[in-house]
Amino acid sequence: MSKILQVIRHTEICIPVFSKDFASSKSCLKEVAEMVACDRKIMPIFYDVSPSVVCEQEESYQKSFCTHAALGVMSATIDNWKKALHIVSRKRGWELQKFNYGEQELIKEVVSKVRRQLKKDDLDVQKDLVGMGHHVQEMMNKLGVRCENGKVVERQMLTGKRVIEISGLPGIGKSTLAMIVRSKIRHLFDECSFLEVKERTPLSLQEQLICEIQKNKCTPIYLARGAEFIRFKFEGHRVLIILDDVSDFKQILSLGIYLSEFGPGSRIIVIPMGSSLVDNYIRELETFQRSVDRRDEIVVEKYELEQMNDNHAFQLFCKFALRGQPLQEEFSSLAWDISSATGGLPFLINAVGTSLIGQPIESWRAVFSILSSKPFNKGIKRIWETKYEVLEDDAQKIFLDIACFFTGKDKTIPPYMWEVCELNPCVWIPQILSTSLVKSTENNKFWMHNQVKLFGMNIVEEKNPEKPSKRSRLWNQEDIKRVLNEDKVAKVEALSATFGKPHSFAELRFFRNFSNLRYLRMSHAFINIKGQNAKNSRVDPFLPRLRWLEWQWCHNISRLLALDLSGLVVLDLSWCTATIWKDWKKIMKKAKILKVLILKRCHGLAESPVSNAPVTLERLNLKYCSKLLSIGRSISKLRKLVSLNIKFCSYVQALPEDIGSLEDLAELYIDETSIKAIDFPEGSYGKLQILSACKCKIMSLPESIGNLKSLLYLAWDETELSELPDSIVSLEKLQTLSLRKCLKLWKLPGSIGNLKELQLMDLSYTQVNELPSSVQDLRNLKVLKMAGTFIREFPEGIKNLERLEEIDFSGCRSLTGECDIRGLPSLRVLLLENTYISNLRVLEFQYSNLQNLRMGAGVPISKIKTFKAA
Repeated sequence: MSKILQVIRHTEICIPVFSKDFASSKSCLKEVAEMVACDRKIMPIFYDVSPSVVCEQEESYQKSFCTHAALGVMSATIDNWKKALHIVSRKRGWELQKFNYGEQELIKEVVSKVRRQLKKDDLDVQKDLVGMGHHVQEMMNKLGVRCENGKVVERQMLTGKRVIEISGLPGIGKSTLAMIVRSKIRHLFDECSFLEVKERTPLSLQEQLICEIQKNKCTPIYLARGAEFIRFKFEGHRVLIILDDVSDFKQILSLGIYLSEFGPGSRIIVIPMGSSLVDNYIRELETFQRSVDRRDEIVVEKYELEQMNDNHAFQLFCKFALRGQPLQEEFSSLAWDISSATGGLPFLINAVGTSLIGQPIESWRAVFSILSSKPFNKGIKRIWETKYEVLEDDAQKIFLDIACFFTGKDKTIPPYMWEVCELNPCVWIPQILSTSLVKSTENNKFWMHNQVKLFGMNIVEEKNPEKPSKRSRLWNQEDIKRVLNEDKVAKVEALSATFGKPHSFAELRFFRNFSNLRYLRMSHAFINIKGQNAKNSRVDPFLPRLRWLEWQWCHNISRLLALDLSGLVVLDLSWCTATIWKDWKKIMKKAKILKVLILKRCHGLAESPVSNAPVTLERLNLKYCSKLLSIGRSISKLRKLVSLNIKFCSYVQALPEDIGSLEDLAELYIDETSIKAIDFPEGSYGKLQILSACKCKIMSLPESIGNLKSLLYLAWDETELSELPDSIVSLEKLQTLSLRKCLKLWKLPGSIGNLKELQLMDLSYTQVNELPSSVQDLRNLKVLKMAGTFIREFPEGIKNLERLEEIDFSGCRSLTGECDIRGLPSLRVLLLENTYISNLRVLEFQYSNLQNLRMGAGVPISKIKTFKAA
């Protein structure tokens, strides 16, 4: 009971559930009394009893109190309990009997309300932004969102329904503005989604939207049913949907996004590809819907994002080009001229600035000459052309592949194809990244600005604008149909044939016309042989040059047998709906050099594919295979396996005994499986770098964890872990330790400071109340997260960690006293809201460098004491 009461004292929201016999439990009464005494936010549920019975202690409640008195409970205690019940029963809550659809509807309402209460501004998008404050405030006004002192007013109730269109020049920052706004207001909505519409089929957009609504639990669905499903799920909900790169509102309506059917307070933000779309929005709604709800007026507005002024453009350019270094006098005038010549376009300032890092003044002059001597759009294009032309031929091919097919995709997989095609990705990818045409994101994906992506796609199209069959790459569905109508072999090497609804092809025509493919991506494609005998209709298999086959929603895996799989290195059959896998052995026998096998969300896959997989396999992804029972004992034959992902395979209860003998295994993801135990004997798992076992509830962290000498990343979130084994300090290379929401974890080993390479430690929502003094030795620590813990004072050991960039102590209600960060010169983020820190001591330069500072609501600015550096 003492622990329960302690938790109540540190809980933001308490939800007592009142039943008929609630008062018979002294524990329940103590808990409610503690909630009232601590002045928590209380949201009661009246399950099978009315608030009046609880308030006046009638019926069974009266009998229970008589029983407590007869058993010797003091009258003062009983009076205190009665008073607490009286107070709580008068608070706004929920009565089950008032919900027409019973418990399910009640639960939905409670979860929705609590999510709105707890959601925070969880996206720090201000890092590289200059001059956006005014635009953000203007957007808030148009969205009808109230702000005070630059912050969104919490718990406000939005009214009406609004559509806001953000217009402006390409690259001016429309998407960035929308993302900033989303990060600030998402907690005001039941559901929130950001959809990049361009180049995507309605079906793929539906899949994303449905996954987000259902929190990643997707169901295979076709276009018409998907639109109906989305409308049903969103009906009456307060939603925020951002639609980027929209060409036609009809494609949005085809997704089932009907604002008139959403709940009051809903908002849609639209970023059009070209001309305005919102002028005819109401007319489109009336065309596509039988009736429009006129009780809630739909407000339709525009916001034009203007170019940055010269001062802001100069600041942003210096931020990218100098990376914190002082601007030398001889560069000053030139820096101003270049930033002005960019036309105030943030994406171009970024591209130009990053290309000039460390470059001599002659390079700066050359760039300025290009920008100023040509018409503006041609000047921008010439900048990109210059960057593209310096790339070697193989690097250019890789760049075009990324632009056409791999933007936003995991960057670890494409090099398998490029390597077997002898394009030397290890050499050329770093060169491409150095041009800033392509970037690598923190979550290991390729990224490029939309304008650069279009530039790359235009390079492909411009070589043969009238004859798509002679292009190297195809992705446009109309171009694909044109090639299929020709009776000749196309020169196309890479093809993305994704369709919004099931699309049928004649096997001979499709595979014969595209016989030069090395990359083929299909979705919802049916390949028909029109009654021909597959064995007798041809001598040689199709697509002899194929290296990558991605066939999502494949309904019959036997169709793969028609292809030449002998050179295949990547096979992705995600969302395969096949329930019969009898041809799998034959397929694997043909794919004799396969390196990557992805079978995500293959819900019909019940037996492990491992036993038939080729020994060359390096990456195996079985994520969300809901019927899979085991990995298979024969995994030890996959001697080259580097990565194994069985996340969310909930029926898998054990790892094969000999999996630790896989000498090259570097990544093991077993999150939310039913695995009960794992051991790391000395000499096993020799190269393991990533181990993720989040939400494996009944699995503990073994003492043998210390044998993983190569481990860089360890995530054991939301498990029953109560304490760390002492051997964990032997992980001398460990960079990330995540133990988030391990609710039983109460302390760290005293020698945790031995983890010399640790950069991120997340102890949020654990029972940890202090850090060992040895944390002072974590000299490489950059991020410390301890939100919602029981820590009592600002840790002495972290006060001089010079590389520490982020501290999160938000919601630590036991945290009191003073916060002195004068020894933390790198600190950029300090989160102290919902704590009892009384004042902050900080150096002047640190205070100006803090990009995100959140203090408790009761701490005035006068309590922030700044000091000059010695």
